[in-house]
Amino acid sequence: MKEPIETGEFSERDVTTAVESLDSASFKARFIRTDCNTANPEWKAPSGQPINEYVRHQMDRFKREVDVGRLHHFHSGVFQRFDSATMLTIAHHHLFEPVAPSARDLFHVYGPDRDNTMDWKRYYRYAWKDKGPNAIIHSSDTQIIQEGKLACNAYSYSGQNSYALVGAGMFFRPQFGDAIVSIRPYVQWLTSASFTGNDRAPASAAAYLGIYVESWAQGGGGHYVDRDHWITVWSQNTQSYLTNATAGGAATVGDGLATEILAVTQRKYAIYVYAYLETSAGPQQQRNEVRYVTIDMDAIVPYVVVEEKLV
Repeated sequence: MKEPIETGEFSERDVTTAVESLDSASFKARFIRTDCNTANPEWKAPSGQPINEYVRHQMDRFKREVDVGRLHHFHSGVFQRFDSATMLTIAHHHLFEPVAPSARDLFHVYGPDRDNTMDWKRYYRYAWKDKGPNAIIHSSDTQIIQEGKLACNAYSYSGQNSYALVGAGMFFRPQFGDAIVSIRPYVQWLTSASFTGNDRAPASAAAYLGIYVESWAQGGGGHYVDRDHWITVWSQNTQSYLTNATAGGAATVGDGLATEILAVTQRKYAIYVYAYLETSAGPQQQRNEVRYVTIDMDAIVPYVVVEEKLV
């Protein structure tokens, strides 16, 4: 049997790193805009360079680095280089490795930390929540970590947008070498939405479930977003008056709630499973009327399966 690689432990510093990173603009960039009357900015790199020129420059550097790092230089494993906020990865299969761990050793199941053991290898380890100008987060950090409970509300009046987000986070490190890692949450969910007001202005509400993965070097730094994958579980656009439009179900692999990443032993990984709501209501149409839309979500994440496939 192949022995696990010594990967070290996650600490409170790693919890702080994961939470602070989720609070960054990069994660929230795709959330619904709450400054409705502002035009989309022209994207620029941090240096002020136009984004198309910046990307072209990065691709030219990629070509030069890949040309230098030819595969015959590597006998096994994965080579990664983090440079200028860009991750370059070159993988090579373990073609001549005769001993492999059992399937059970590569199969991990995370769940609520009911006894508050703070065991990062088995349980949810941190929580993170965010909300727009009109939203309510119902789940506390304790409920998220110890019960896997994700509950929130978002609402909007005429001419407004808003959102709410809540999720549970866990940590992962490859145990036997570089691997393709499959992440498969199971989420039970229930939503209830209402669209009120007599004005026939358009309004919309939507509920999403997602998986967000970030990584950083063992000693800190080299931060990288590995994946942000989400699915729509319910959405409605209407000009009508609707109350208590409810829906529910369970989302997992068959619904598209699964993703894969390439994980290497030199890095630490934070996996965040979340629920996200957004609402939008059209402006008043020159009359004394308020268009109102609201949506609630009550969800639970009883477990998350993480499975390694060695490369």
